[in-house]
Amino acid sequence: MSRFVAVGDIHGCSQTLAKMLEILDLAPGDTFLSTGDLSSKGEDSQGVHAQLVELEDRGINLIVLLGNHEVMLLALQQLAGANVDLSNMPESIFSGAAISCLLRSNEVWATLKSYGREVADIREFWAFRNDHPIKHFETVSSKLDDKEWRLPQRHLDLLSRCRTHHIARNCLFVHSGMRPEHIAMSDVRQAIESQLNMDASDLCWNRDWLGHTPGFSELVIHGHTPLCYLYSFVADTTPWRDDELVFKSVIHDGTLNLDSGVFLDAGHLTAVEIPESGQPSEFRFLRVPRLDPVCKDRLSHFNFM
Repeated sequence: MSRFVAVGDIHGCSQTLAKMLEILDLAPGDTFLSTGDLSSKGEDSQGVHAQLVELEDRGINLIVLLGNHEVMLLALQQLAGANVDLSNMPESIFSGAAISCLLRSNEVWATLKSYGREVADIREFWAFRNDHPIKHFETVSSKLDDKEWRLPQRHLDLLSRCRTHHIARNCLFVHSGMRPEHIAMSDVRQAIESQLNMDASDLCWNRDWLGHTPGFSELVIHGHTPLCYLYSFVADTTPWRDDELVFKSVIHDGTLNLDSGVFLDAGHLTAVEIPESGQPSEFRFLRVPRLDPVCKDRLSHFNFM
């Protein structure tokens, strides 16, 4: 019987991912699903992408969901004239992404820096706190069509195969979630279809649904919101707190948040192995404390000028 493992946001933490994959010891035919946000924030997005390409080469069934950082990175690659096929992705999922990818606070620069791109540290190309994002985009977008901005083709191909969602083993896998009116529907496929028809970008960005119990029976497994940030969206974070990790991924009210803030000082990477039955009582969790350095932005002082 093949194994099915889902992992939360990795955010450029390649050393932590490597340790997790070493412990998991997946075999050809097993499935490894990422809830998205492979890149940015951490120092080695390139290393994360490379490890996932290698997994596929070994015969692992790789499923990567579109996180908001994949959406912004793909939007930037399209601006840069890279060979990316986005025809299988809903157009609405890229709403505003071309502008968002150039905001320094969204940290796409960290991904470019991991690939050795000097543009990551050139002030001209990034919008900071006091810059007008649309005006900034209009100023620099014509200067981005250059190979300096483009990622290696095999990594672009990996990103181009990202999915908006995945349904398997009595679970719905999404990056961020969906709007409350859709999460309340009784049929999971109708809920996803309704969200895609209205605005696919909610699957990558929306947090309004946090604290709402799904109306369908499938367990919602997601990332996007680090557990320690839940205070901003859920009044009572008691279910996610314990003496071991303070904030820990647990199944609660029909959902499972796998984003344990691996890029943060006290963060860790969380994965869950899901049996074929999809029974939550049989889930096996794996947590690896962050092994990577915390990424620092040497241009961050521009935000305070």
